[in-house]
Amino acid sequence: MPREIRRRRTVLVLVILASLTLIVLDARRSVGSPVEPLREAAAGVFGPLESTASSARQPVDNLRDRFAEMDRLKAENEKLKSDNDQLTRDLNTSDYARNRAMELDNLLKLAPAFTMTPARVIGIGSAQSFNHTVTIDAGTADGVRVDMTVLNGTGLVGRVVRTTQGTATVLLIGDRNSTVGGRLNATMALGFVSGRGEVAGTLDYKLVDLKARPKVGDKIVTWGSSGNAPYVPGVPIGVVTSVTPNEGSLGSTATIKPYVDPTRIDTVGVVTGPPARAPRTQLIPEERKGN
Repeated sequence: MPREIRRRRTVLVLVILASLTLIVLDARRSVGSPVEPLREAAAGVFGPLESTASSARQPVDNLRDRFAEMDRLKAENEKLKSDNDQLTRDLNTSDYARNRAMELDNLLKLAPAFTMTPARVIGIGSAQSFNHTVTIDAGTADGVRVDMTVLNGTGLVGRVVRTTQGTATVLLIGDRNSTVGGRLNATMALGFVSGRGEVAGTLDYKLVDLKARPKVGDKIVTWGSSGNAPYVPGVPIGVVTSVTPNEGSLGSTATIKPYVDPTRIDTVGVVTGPPARAPRTQLIPEERKGN
């Protein structure tokens, strides 16, 4: 074995023995112990080594603590994000529920005399030769039949043109194939409202009396059909926005802005029954009351 290695081992053994001796003596030391100078000398030798080791270990401890803090912050961030997403869903749901409740309330106020089946719009698109229709989630199982009036809390939506057991197709009043009998709310004059083939566009209105002229701002409601099919009376259709004289003929054509925007409807009502009220009281002329 090389002399240098033997020397290093001898020094190491002596250091270990000295350390053990100091530990034993230090445990028994008292004030003024004769080994105190030796202990202080050893501390002077090994203290810097211990301090160096502690200094070297400190960055490792700091790094470990930093990773632990990052994990904690990440977990808190994920929880906050989850809570925020839940609050957003609750807010969106509550807004939708509140809007639908308001639509149902307006629907009942608009046509309180009729029996209606509420439904939701679940699709929009053409049906056979029709260009502008919507599909609702109520059908024959709910009492919905062809040629029934469909409205919402704002006004007239259209009429039922096709049914299945669970759905129905509604022809919108803006379709080119749609014609609705409309009455001027102010003068009670009768006319016809026709669609232009625009989903959310304007309508045309022509009065039966060619000498009569509607005015801008006049409101138009349905005058009704025989047997309340396809349209019940008194449902708001729209308001007159402009009036143009017919070229080369009597009369005029009014442009109507409909109350209902079919691109924004959700809850509708299908008039599935007669007026929910007692029969009308008969009017008897005075000269006949005494007979």
